[in-house]
Amino acid sequence: MDFGRFSTYVETIDDPGVVQPSVRLLEAARYTGLVEVEFKRDPRDGRFKVLDVNPRVWGWHTLGSRVGVDFSYLLWRMVRGEAVPEVHGGPGARWIRMNTDFPVAILEIMRGRLTLGDYLRSLRRPFESAIFATDDPLPGMLETPRLVYLFLRRLLP
Repeated sequence: MDFGRFSTYVETIDDPGVVQPSVRLLEAARYTGLVEVEFKRDPRDGRFKVLDVNPRVWGWHTLGSRVGVDFSYLLWRMVRGEAVPEVHGGPGARWIRMNTDFPVAILEIMRGRLTLGDYLRSLRRPFESAIFATDDPLPGMLETPRLVYLFLRRLLP
């Protein structure tokens, strides 16, 4: 839920408090290109703290297209030397990797940090699925057996 190897649930928000610090950080580094600047709110003081600066394609970059920010297309334009328009996404779009999000949600419900109602509301459509696609369902259907195989492989020598 808090930290790990990959995201299971991502939601876009609109918080101007992270925009300027991100811009200042990237300008100071003279960075151009695709990048994810990730923040986490510090519960001790309520302020956002930089958690990660990721200069490569991340697992949930497809979420941007749901809010009008097609990262792949914008990077393609940049690489070709074309003008890259300034675009802004909106709040409320969600991306879910269900096979990993569901077990995390169950644990959080059992720990009392998430209610069943809140979890069910987080699943309302529309959302971007990490694996499943109606025009190519095979990867989504193979995801669960693949995860079970990987889990068993780690447990058994």
